[in-house]
Amino acid sequence: MSAKSKRKASKAGPVLPDSEKDFQNGGDELGDNNGRSPETPLVNDRVMEAMNKGFAEINLKLEQIIGGQSDLAERVSSQERQTTEHSEVIKTLVNRIDELEQYSRKDDLIVSGLEIMHVSFSRAVTMDRAPDHHDNAPTHELETLEDKVVEFLNSHGITVHTDQISVCHTLRGRGKDKKSLIIMRLVSRKAKLFILRNSSKLKGTNVYINEHLTKKNSDIARAARVLRKQGKVQSTWVRNCTVFVKTLAGSEDARILAIRQLTDLDEFSKNN
Repeated sequence: MSAKSKRKASKAGPVLPDSEKDFQNGGDELGDNNGRSPETPLVNDRVMEAMNKGFAEINLKLEQIIGGQSDLAERVSSQERQTTEHSEVIKTLVNRIDELEQYSRKDDLIVSGLEIMHVSFSRAVTMDRAPDHHDNAPTHELETLEDKVVEFLNSHGITVHTDQISVCHTLRGRGKDKKSLIIMRLVSRKAKLFILRNSSKLKGTNVYINEHLTKKNSDIARAARVLRKQGKVQSTWVRNCTVFVKTLAGSEDARILAIRQLTDLDEFSKNN
C-alpha cells in the first residue's frame, strides 16, 4: 500500500471484516435488533392461527353438545308427559274394570261363619283348586245348600224363599278360621236389600251377611273400619256396594261421604 493510500485509510477509520460490518448495521441481513430470526413473526402467526382454529372447533363441539342435551331434555320431557298420560289412562281403565266387576256383583250377598257340612260343602273344600267346581256339582247338592241357608235365615226371623235365590255356592274361606264363604245371588235387588236390612237379627250367631265387594272396595271398607276404630270417623257402612263414612261431629256438621278411592281416606288418616 502506498503512503497516500495509508493516509486515506487512517482518515476513514479501521477496516472491519464483512461479518462485523453486518453486525454493526443492526443485523438487517441476519436478524432483527433483538437477535431474533426474521422468520419468528411468521411462526407466531401460524401458532396463533392454529390455536384460534382449535378454539373454534372446541366451541363448535360444545355448541353441538349443548344442543344435543337440549334435544335430549326435550325428548325426556316428552316421554314424561306421555308416561303421565298413559298412567292416567291406565288408572281410568282399571277403575272402569272394577266398576264393571262390581256391577256384576250387585245382586250378590256373602254369608260368612255359617257351618254347613254337606256333600257340596265337602266338594268345595277338597276341590278348591278348581274354580268351577260348583258348576260340576249335581243339582240336588246345590239345592240342598240353598235349602239349608234359607232354613237358617228363616229360623232367625229373616224370611227368604228358595225361589228368590238364583245361584248359591261355596268358596274357600279367606278368614283366619278358614271357614267357607257362601255366595248367594238374589233374583231381585229388593230381596237383597230386605236381607241386608234384617241382617242385624243374626247378632250373636257369628254369622255375617255382607255385599259381595271387589278387592278394591273391600280394601276401602277395611281401611274405613280402621279409621272408625281409631276414632277418626264417626261411622262407616256399605250400601249398594259403595263405602260411606260419616265424619266426626263438628267437622262441617258431620258430613256423609261416598268413598270411591282409597286415597279419599287420606284426609282422615292425617287427623290426630
